[in-house]
Amino acid sequence: MRADAQRNRTAVLAAAEAVYAEQGVDVSLNEIARRASTGNATLYRHFPTREKLLAEVYTGHLERYCALAEDAARADDPVTALRDCVIATCALQATNRGLADLLASLRPLSPHVEELRARHYRAIATVFERAVGTGQVRADASPADLAVLLIANAGLIHRTAEDAPGASARLVALWLAGLISHEVLVEMPPAPTDTEIRRALHA
Repeated sequence: MRADAQRNRTAVLAAAEAVYAEQGVDVSLNEIARRASTGNATLYRHFPTREKLLAEVYTGHLERYCALAEDAARADDPVTALRDCVIATCALQATNRGLADLLASLRPLSPHVEELRARHYRAIATVFERAVGTGQVRADASPADLAVLLIANAGLIHRTAEDAPGASARLVALWLAGLISHEVLVEMPPAPTDTEIRRALHA
């Protein structure tokens, strides 16, 4: 690849990373090209589909998401591992609106991303099975509950990231408190203030 083409590709990826994190995955490719100071034709030459660009930007993030579940599946304390994995996964969502969207979606991006999703499901199923087996987690808890949380958290992040930034952590702690025995500590962040919630509702 010529040096100028490589610079353009790097600029597009950096712009996409920033814009997706700020606005989510539905941002227009025109906005990414504008932010990268390149033409649309240049962007499409490197990334002919939105999915190819998303895969390039987010594969590394999804590998970390997968690693969290795989580490938790091997941990010595299954309940603490479940708690910490859920908190860390939702914290990843809270830092990046694009990632928040993708963790709440099965949008096809690339064969490697599909492999990561399959690995994650196998690992998180093991995490839930081991945690439930201790008797300290609801007997009917399953990975589907985590999927619901990730969907809810993604929407919450889009609505409250600026105006009530602690809302996501509070939601996650309340969800965990309903799932895990009170014998296992779940640190409860403070609830958003009335002012923060009013700002989020007006946004």
